[in-house]
Amino acid sequence: MVNLSRFDLNLLRVFDAVFEWNGVSSAARHLNLSQPAVSHALAKLRAELSDPLFVRQGNRLVPTPVANTIAVPVREALRRIETALASTTTFAPEHSTREFRIGIRATGETPRFSSLFTRVRDKAPNVRLASISFRRRDVYRLLASGECDVIIDIDLPHDDRLCRERLTSEPMAVVARFDHPAVRAGLSLETYLAADHVVASPRPRGAGLEDTVLGQAGLQRRIVARCQHAFTACQIVAGTDLFCTLPRRHAESIAQAWPLAMFDLPITVPANPVTVYWHRDSSTDPGNVWLRAQIARG
Repeated sequence: MVNLSRFDLNLLRVFDAVFEWNGVSSAARHLNLSQPAVSHALAKLRAELSDPLFVRQGNRLVPTPVANTIAVPVREALRRIETALASTTTFAPEHSTREFRIGIRATGETPRFSSLFTRVRDKAPNVRLASISFRRRDVYRLLASGECDVIIDIDLPHDDRLCRERLTSEPMAVVARFDHPAVRAGLSLETYLAADHVVASPRPRGAGLEDTVLGQAGLQRRIVARCQHAFTACQIVAGTDLFCTLPRRHAESIAQAWPLAMFDLPITVPANPVTVYWHRDSSTDPGNVWLRAQIARG
């Protein structure tokens, strides 16, 4: 049993960094410590816990079962301590050098991240932003551990441990090449259904909301290509007669880079809600509060 009254909590920061960065050298750079200092701290923690914690496989340190067991609780505990200390201070954006990590999926990054960076840069020139890809099943873990400060996504199932704020609802739009002969007089449902379509989604399969609505009406569009990224889909659209259906704000952003025409989706589809999530422990963190205010501005 570890005696907390004699335990050096700084050892946990070292453990967390070695676990995250898969090595002593990388952890040392992250912590701004020397490699010998990190190695010494890791040796002390191994002695305290009577476990090697990491074993070498090739060029990597691989965590032992004990390390895997304590990794998430340690990360969450460190996160809570940092948040508690942060809540006692003020946040001065013009002087801050903090890095904010924002979970955002590829379909939301293009229309949101660049405009957010511009707003943040204007008010906090030394603050750094990082866009982090994530899986929806990991949302709580990423926010609880501090790997993400906030996450921006669609409406997700309710979780009492997380806070949320609805940002906006995104209507859908259709993009086609600017000189597409079938849409010179506008886009009708008949034209939409007669065309071939490219879908942009990180998922390997599955229908979009527009396909669900079409199916409820006994209709179906013809999908001939599926891409992971909307930019790739729009590159295809710009050189073919295919259509691509995207959230309007996303379509507007990409249409600035490609010769594309944009139309209202000729069926009524519920707008996609966009929501920002954060851990309850971060609710009083002045920096997190400030970041969420910047995100809410658009």
